Amino acid sequence: MQTIGIIKFVQVQQDSLKQHLPDGTRQYNPDPLLKLKRIQLTADGVVGLTETNDEIIDVHNTRHPNSRYRGDNPISIGFMSHYDKMRVEFGDHLEDGIAGESIIVETAHLFTPETFGTSLAIKCEANDELIHLKEVIPIPPCEPFSRFARDRDLSPQETKATLQFLNRGTRGFYAKLRDETLSPVIQSGDYLVRIDD
Repeated sequence: MQTIGIIKFVQVQQDSLKQHLPDGTRQYNPDPLLKLKRIQLTADGVVGLTETNDEIIDVHNTRHPNSRYRGDNPISIGFMSHYDKMRVEFGDHLEDGIAGESIIVETAHLFTPETFGTSLAIKCEANDELIHLKEVIPIPPCEPFSRFARDRDLSPQETKATLQFLNRGTRGFYAKLRDETLSPVIQSGDYLVRIDD
């Protein structure tokens, strides 16, 4: 088992970050993001937990009234090192977590699909419980976030170049629970680890 990094914070998307404008275009808006101390991972998607244990359903959860669940995206993971890389390319307005991943991991390393090994897990700091993940895939970048990253309208060539830069995991990764009967709670201070079968 190898530690990839420590979970710096967790968050939920209370609604879609891609908003439809009257002219038919879509605009990226990070306002629905909400940082929390704890989130619950379920087969349906992420559930945020407030200090009083109220639930806030993430927009990628099947239970959300405006669900953006597609089958492959119930859990998302981003890396502070990847945000450092994006800030060098795009600017300081890209704060850690602004792309909307549920779990933000502090690490100095950059990751591609090939560097993760065969299995990822979250190791809970409080009790050493291992929460195994499966089907880890890169998050496909989208055109609205590309414009937000560049902070301006883009030509088709610039859009293509930006999407290519954000591809292959720079934008983060999706994952699912390996045991979908579980509903574990994770928080900042837990660890993302790699387990080679």
